[in-house]
Amino acid sequence: MIHRVLSISAMLFLLSACTTGKLYYTKASGERVLGCDVEFVGIPSVDKFAVEYALSLCAKSSVKKGYSIDKEKEYLLTLELQIPESKCGESWNHKSAKELYKTGKLSKKEYGYIVAHIDLGLAVVNECSPITK
Repeated sequence: MIHRVLSISAMLFLLSACTTGKLYYTKASGERVLGCDVEFVGIPSVDKFAVEYALSLCAKSSVKKGYSIDKEKEYLLTLELQIPESKCGESWNHKSAKELYKTGKLSKKEYGYIVAHIDLGLAVVNECSPITK
């Protein structure tokens, strides 16, 4: 019985650490379509920024294609999604981002944006010139 209670408690804890978001857009015909459905699991205070990053990219892409988004999500169009550059010759990965976050070199927002950036497959090698090293 105790094993069952612990298992259920652990499952509920893991489910509560899941941060999700959805973005709908509307076509010119008036049809409302689910454009993006994102979920991040980890640290909720960081994951909310990962969701924000992913939904902002989705919103900007949808509007660029001529669709409109719900009024309450229009703030996503104004977000600055700039993230710090990774080290020269490297791309962002979860390990390096986590290390910098744990040492206080990244804010929750920066870390969340980087996590989304990585998970969306956008991380590329930082090709620094010798001058910028």
